[in-house]
Amino acid sequence: MNVLRKIKNIIPDLKGRYNSLKESYFSKSKQERTRIAILVLSSILFFDYVLFSFQVESNIFNIFPSIPVIENKIKINIYIPSEGAGEIISEEREIHGDLEEEVFVKKLFSLVAAGSFYENTALNVPVRYTIKKIWFVETEDEKGKLCLIDLMPAILENDIKVVKNSEALFKESLEKTIVENIPGVEKVMVLEKGIPFRQLWEI
Repeated sequence: MNVLRKIKNIIPDLKGRYNSLKESYFSKSKQERTRIAILVLSSILFFDYVLFSFQVESNIFNIFPSIPVIENKIKINIYIPSEGAGEIISEEREIHGDLEEEVFVKKLFSLVAAGSFYENTALNVPVRYTIKKIWFVETEDEKGKLCLIDLMPAILENDIKVVKNSEALFKESLEKTIVENIPGVEKVMVLEKGIPFRQLWEI
């Protein structure tokens, strides 16, 4: 009963305050009423945004999206054996320009191994190799660097037809590609499980 009595006492008081605010609002100039309406609406929207941020557990200051990273891409020339491994041809590729040397070598190796965009050169590299390690040493004349690429052994399936001279041209194309695109490298040597001068797929 006491609660009902208090509610009955509060309601007239609230009505009185509401009427007072209403009269105060309409007694102001049109410009002032517009300013108050904008402030009230802005406060409601901000409060709604704060509640939403709290609900999704997000920082209320994360208003703007993160600035996208500008990709630094460059165009390079790569060299690959032509269809039938008759000659070495050149094609252009676009890659990231901020790669570390070892990552860059891996990328160049994969591009040369993948072959041409315009000719059917898939059979020139009949196996898919995994690079175990890449390192650089000084050449014997100490005028440049030797790039050593150590490959994990790969199995050549019996039904795969090997294109004659494809391995020699692949190694030559790989060396030419790496030497042209990585300053200071003069020679490239491909190893298989640490052993140089191994035949990779041609017997």
